[in-house]
Amino acid sequence: MHSTPRTVTARRARIATLLSTHAVTSQEELGHLLDAEGVHVTQATLSRDLLALGALKDADGHYVVDAAAGLDTSLPLTGQEVTLARLAGELLVRAEPAGNIAVLHTPPGGAQFLAGHLDRSTGFDTVGTVAGDDTIIIVMRTPEDAEELCRTMLRMAEQRRTP
Repeated sequence: MHSTPRTVTARRARIATLLSTHAVTSQEELGHLLDAEGVHVTQATLSRDLLALGALKDADGHYVVDAAAGLDTSLPLTGQEVTLARLAGELLVRAEPAGNIAVLHTPPGGAQFLAGHLDRSTGFDTVGTVAGDDTIIIVMRTPEDAEELCRTMLRMAEQRRTP
């Protein structure tokens, strides 16, 4: 039994993670990595996924997710943060600090998806995250940390709104 749904979103999230954790130089190589995890795709689908993720080859010939595609390059973004920024642009409705807690609001059904990416992000020092249907509560160490998380998420969301 697989714990990951066989959806485009799940597959693309897995591809972004693989690209950030492996030195992948070809679509064939990426296809083999996915096959090893039980995710089988055609070359055409893989090509569309890489395009949708904004993946490019770096100077060494390795696929990377393009952190500069519409994002403020002053933000230190890994592959996971690029995905988080994209999701913030699509899902974040409101972000506000409440003491050492950051409260994020999404459309109905979006909170758990966004929270999962926040949990995997290395950019924030969270104590814990709880997600409902349309609200995420993130416990931070200090009120300043909560304010910074909200500011960063809002900035990421606004950067992704402009084409």
